[in-house]
This record gives sequence, structure tokens and C-alpha cells, in this order.
Amino acid sequence: MPETTIFKPKQKRSQDTQQKLIDALHHCLKDKFFEHISIKELAEHAGVSVGTFYRRFKDKESLLPLLYQDFGHDLDMWVSQLEQQTSTDLTQALTLICQQTYQFLCERQSVFRTLHLNSRLHSDILASDKLVNREVIYQRISALIQRHQVEITANNKSQSADLAVFIMISTLLDKVLYPTLTPALASQLSCNAFAAELPKVLLAYLRSV
Repeated sequence: MPETTIFKPKQKRSQDTQQKLIDALHHCLKDKFFEHISIKELAEHAGVSVGTFYRRFKDKESLLPLLYQDFGHDLDMWVSQLEQQTSTDLTQALTLICQQTYQFLCERQSVFRTLHLNSRLHSDILASDKLVNREVIYQRISALIQRHQVEITANNKSQSADLAVFIMISTLLDKVLYPTLTPALASQLSCNAFAAELPKVLLAYLRSV
């Protein structure tokens, strides 16, 4: 099981080796599931020996907290870019957020799948990133919806926006990561078509009384 606390190596050489191994993991995840990647492959792509890997990590799973932290940085940057965009009304805002979330998931599908599955097996992974708070990330996305709260007629605007974010992320995750499995099978729409229809569902909810 991954350790909950990640210590950055003090020596630059060790830092470089660690980064090479994380980069190698990203590379391998483009073509394979995490469970099918061998330590030998990771070492070869990183340009280090298998022995060097084991001197720094107990096993392959020990890389997961580092991958989670690495992804957290990307997530924070993505939301920051999303916050810079403007929408004229709630419909446009929901459409933009859904499409941008869909694209973000697609571009990092392999990393998302790895973290999505393994964080449920090893909950310690979720405590490993001390820099990017996922709850705050969701609140920031909710705030983008609440920019148009004058159009939200639900009784509790903040709570409704939070739930809309939950519905959006959870359904898009299932549709993008596991399109041929349940519950994604409940909708025969393609991933892209689903992402296009989702804003209509969220809009109807946010405008409910």
C-alpha cells in the first residue's frame, strides 16, 4: 500500500531519477493499463536500472501517490484556465464547463482510470497530495456556475450548484472511463454526444423550484 507522506529526495540526482520514473509511467499509460505495466518497462523508459527503481520504491504501487500529486498540479492549472473564461449566461456556462471537463478527462483518460481505480483500493493515495485540495477544486467549479446565480431558481443555489458539479463529474467519468460497462450502458449516446446533452439536464435541475 502506498505511503501517505511523500518525501522529495534531497539530492538533485535522486530528484531527477524520480521525475524520470514518473514521466516513464505517464508514457507507458498511453498504451497500457497500470496493472499491465512492468517495473522493467518503467526502468527502461526512464533510462535507469531495475535496481535503481527498487532502491527508491518498494513496488510499482509506490509511484501512485506521486502520480496523484502530479495530476493534482494539472488539475489546478486546468481549473485556473477555466476560471479565466467568461460566459454570457447559465446555459453557455454549463455548456463550456461540461465540454472542458469532457476534454480534460479524455486527454488524461489513462491517468484518470489508474487513479480512479487504485484510490479505491488504496485510500492513502487520496491523502498524499498536500498541495491541491480536491474539495476546493470542486468548490471553484461550483463558483463558476454560481456566477450566474440570478438564473438559478432552485431553493438553495449553492447546494444546487455543488450537486450539479457532482452529477457532471461522476457521469462524465463513467462515460469516458468505462463506456461499455454499467452504468454508462444506460445511455446509448456516445461520449461526445453525452457531454453535449448533459448541460440541458443540469440546466433543468438548476432552474427547478
